[in-house]
Amino acid sequence: MNWPTIIVASLVAIVFVVIVAFEVRKRKSGKGSCSCGASCGGCAGGCGCGCGNPEE
Repeated sequence: MNWPTIIVASLVAIVFVVIVAFEVRKRKSGKGSCSCGASCGGCAGGCGCGCGNPEE
């Protein structure tokens, strides 16, 4: 490997780690990844948060 390849690979790895850390922090704070924002009125159930589940 040459230096430009190592630098680009390192930058991609750093960006990946930052994104994962941001998502983990967001999930721990209770925000999660559900786009309906815990207000299931406008959610069709596709976000995986249980909104629109017919068993509710």
